[in-house]
Amino acid sequence: MFFWIAAIFMLTGLSVSDLKSRTIPVLPVLLFAALTAAVQLAVRYIPACMPFAGVLSFMPNVGRPDSDLLRAGDLPALRILAGMLPGLFLLAVSLASGSSIGTGDGIVVAACGAAIGFSSEFASLTAALLLCCTYSVVLLIQRKAGRKDTLPFLPFLTAGHILVFLTEVWI
Repeated sequence: MFFWIAAIFMLTGLSVSDLKSRTIPVLPVLLFAALTAAVQLAVRYIPACMPFAGVLSFMPNVGRPDSDLLRAGDLPALRILAGMLPGLFLLAVSLASGSSIGTGDGIVVAACGAAIGFSSEFASLTAALLLCCTYSVVLLIQRKAGRKDTLPFLPFLTAGHILVFLTEVWI
């Protein structure tokens, strides 16, 4: 849950920048990804019997190989890399389309995926794309935007993460 909340706070701050200037500062995103990856890797190798392991109570079953965080004992590095796949896909689409999808959006999705995992990031990205698509259709029907107009994507990504987080907490 700690990584979810951290990701939502980061996305909220970045959404403001995306709305105001249509740019995404990459340095805070890279720092977030590095910090969450370092914490996940460190926690994997801290034995539960260590006196300070209880401080990391935001991590489920710290030090146990069957931890929910590690999905039945997989390596955290593989979990981090798998979580980055949706963002890496967006980066590839951005490069292939001549940046019609922002490169910064792909970097943010990869960073969030490294923190919360593949399935949660994929669900969040799907929710964000559906929200953005719905909003775009409404704008097109009302003739307030045309086919060539662009929208900042991070507010939709933030909303998608919040929706998926709330559904995971309630279910």
